[in-house]
Parts: sequence; C-alpha cells; structure tokens
Amino acid sequence: MPSDSIASFFNDAKANRVLFPDQVEQIIRQPDAPQTDLTALCSYLLEKGVLTQYQADAIREGRGQDLSFANYPVVDKIGPCPGGTAYRALHPSLRTPVVLRRLNTSAFGNNTSNSGVINRARTFGMLPHANLLPLLDAGEYRGEAYAVIDQPTDAADLGSLLVEIGGAMPGFLAAEYGWAIASALRTIHERGGWHGEVRPGLIIVGPLTAKAYPDGTTKRRPAHNATAKLTETGLIPARVQTARDLPAPDVLAYLPPESVGENGCDARGDIYGLGASLYLMLAGRAPHAANTSNELATKIRSAEAVPLSKLRPDLPSELAALVMRMIAKQPQDRPQTAQEVQDELAPFCRAGILPPPPAVPMAVPVSSVTTVPVVRDAALPVAVPVAPPEPDGWGVNPDAFADATSATDTQPTRRKGLSKKDKTRSKLLIVIGLCMHLTAFGLLVAWLGGYINFDSSPAPIEKKEPEKEKPKTKQPREKS
Repeated sequence: MPSDSIASFFNDAKANRVLFPDQVEQIIRQPDAPQTDLTALCSYLLEKGVLTQYQADAIREGRGQDLSFANYPVVDKIGPCPGGTAYRALHPSLRTPVVLRRLNTSAFGNNTSNSGVINRARTFGMLPHANLLPLLDAGEYRGEAYAVIDQPTDAADLGSLLVEIGGAMPGFLAAEYGWAIASALRTIHERGGWHGEVRPGLIIVGPLTAKAYPDGTTKRRPAHNATAKLTETGLIPARVQTARDLPAPDVLAYLPPESVGENGCDARGDIYGLGASLYLMLAGRAPHAANTSNELATKIRSAEAVPLSKLRPDLPSELAALVMRMIAKQPQDRPQTAQEVQDELAPFCRAGILPPPPAVPMAVPVSSVTTVPVVRDAALPVAVPVAPPEPDGWGVNPDAFADATSATDTQPTRRKGLSKKDKTRSKLLIVIGLCMHLTAFGLLVAWLGGYINFDSSPAPIEKKEPEKEKPKTKQPREKS
C-alpha cells in the first residue's frame, strides 16, 4: 500500500500527464517498487527509464508544478533561448517530443504585451512552407506567454552535423540548402517580417542515416530525402544587441553588424545570417571567430572575412563572390531580397532538384477583372532532397556536380575563323560536289529514257552454213 506522499505523487503525476493511469497501476504492482519512500521511488523510476533526471529532481525538491506547463509534460530543461527559456516536453496526447518555450515579454520590447508576442508567433510561425518548421501552439498560461515547436526525432541542426561529420560540404549541396532557406525567408519577407537570427543552429536537416567507419564509430549524415528547414520563426526578439547584452559567440557570429549597435536590422540582416551560414558550410568555419563576445562583435563590425575563394579554390568564382556579398558590412552592399539570392544560387544546384517556376497566368481583358481584392497565395512548398547516399560523409557524390560547376568558370570557346586559302578550298569542293551530283542526275535521266544500255553481254554471232557444191554433170561424147 503506497504511503500518503507516494499516493499524492501519483495523483499529481496523473494530473500533469507525466504518468498514465495504467503506468501507475503497473508500478504499484511491481514487488520491488518502493511504497513508502518517495526519494527511493524516484530513484527506482529513474533507473527504469520512467522518469527523467529533471523530473526526478523536481519531485525530490518539491517542485511538482514544474512537471507540466500548459498541459505539456516537461521532460528536461534545455536552457536560455532568445526571448525566454526552452524545455523539452511531450505532446499531451500524442506523446511526441516537442520544444516548449516560456517567453519573457520584456525581452521583446518595453511596450510588448503577451498578446503581442503570441500574435507575432502565430502570424509568422505558422506560414505554409515546406522549409519552415511549423509552430504547433502558442498561448498564455498563468500569465506567461509560451510557444510550442515541433521537434523532429530523426533530425539535427546543421551546426551539429558540421561538427560531427567534419569538413566542408560540397558546393552544390550548400547551394541547395541555401536556396531552400532563401525560399523560406522570401515567404517571411513578403509578409512584412524577418526572422532575426538565421544561423546553423536554427537550420534543421533531416531525416538522417548512420555511416559506419572502419574504426567502429558511426556518424550521422543526411539521408537521400533529407530537407533543410528554418525553425523558431516569429520567436526571435526584434531588438538591438547592446554591448552589455551580447549573445554567446556561437550565435553572435551569424548576426549582422547593424544588429550590434545603435541601428536596428531589417530583412537584409537575414541575408547576412544566411551568407554567414553558407560560409560555414563551404569553409568549415564561421566568417569571424574570437574567444569572447566583445572581441567577436568588434571583428564583425570592422574586420573583413577571409575571401572564400582562398579557402575553397575549387568553388565556382560566382558562388564564392555571392557569399562574400551576402556578408558585406553595409546592408546596401548585400543582395536586397531573398529572391535575388535564390536566383543567384540556382545555377549551382543540381538539375531536377529545384521545383519548376510557377506557371504564368493567361492575360485577361481589363473589363473582366473584378474589383474583389486578390489575396496572394502562399509560396509553393519547396523540398530539397539530397542524392542517394554515397561513400562520403555528406551522403552525396562530391563529383556529381563537378562538370556543371566548373563550366561556370570556363568561357565558351569560339570557333576559329577560316583563312582565305581554306575558303577557296571549300568553294572548290562545293563546285566539284555539285558537278558530280549533276552528272549523276544526267546519267539517270539518260538511262530512264533508254539512251543508254548498260547490258554488257555481246550480241550472238550468226553462223553461216557452207554452200554445197553442185554435182558436175557429164556431157555425152560425140561419136565420130
């Protein structure tokens, strides 16, 4: 028979959906399950994998209210995130993993309310696009705003994959990932917003496969149908980073120079973040690096990044130049729209990967145009698959696009002009060929007309019979 403290714990666990009623019944029936000591029971459930370390510590410390938030069972605490604190949680009914973000409205601005933060999250976090990780829920609970983001089980952020696989990725694969994220940014920008923190840690790639190495280790890599998705749309505070409140270096390295200072950033700051992420994909390192956030902020504002063409001379010069323009110090020196980035990245993507452009509607007479306001349709879903796994770490054949990428650096060769002697010879050959054709045509006409007999057999020779000699008649002799 469980003690009062354990019975109270089971009631709270069922109320907060940490444990289901059938799980509680099974635990009570276990002969080795502690029935009187709550601390021992927590250790027992932790050992059996029923509770996580976060949940066990919350029970031992009497923080039962932290086991659930807005009906989402909390599994673990991830830590600080832009605008609040992130937790690993479970869907109330599906029990699938999600990310719960408890938002602090003061981080979004002095005059921002819970309703303003929630409306912004719902507006941009639920845009229909295949390369945006959707927002599952947003609301207010106990006077605190929150948001719930989907957490794919078979996926990882791009920054973690780059560290795990090691080295830079093929140029065409980086271009395809960049094109997908630019397509998602275009959808956000066309609706009057911007992401605010485009970086490898917020670019999710999946599904993944495992590659075994001769030393017995395994590493994850993108599967053949992997896609790149941008997450946390509408949840990044739109505010200027001050010197006293700089983020960690792994985040600051991908923020534009205008975000660290008095001037705020706009949609062109997302272009910088995508360019810095492409730099990491292609070079294996961020454009700038430093030990502290203050040193890194100084480099971002004043120092120039090493040209990508020097780090990756095998890349097409146009691709390297595009990435360097995207991370320009001044916003006006960068591509001004995500559509421009898409157009310039498209030539470096493999054939058949990008979706076809939308069909152009037929023109209609002016008189047939109604006055009903036209609502712009959402951008077509864009999925960026990866080629079937190859023996290298990124699951693609590095030479799959070698001919196409090298062609961008090679100007088409012009045919050498003919000399005067060659022209004369060509004319002579043409005249001879024409004469031969006319001769053949004339012979054909003569043969059809019967003027020419091509039968080569000789005519038969008639044999003459020899003339027979007439017999000589004897004349009678005269009698004397």
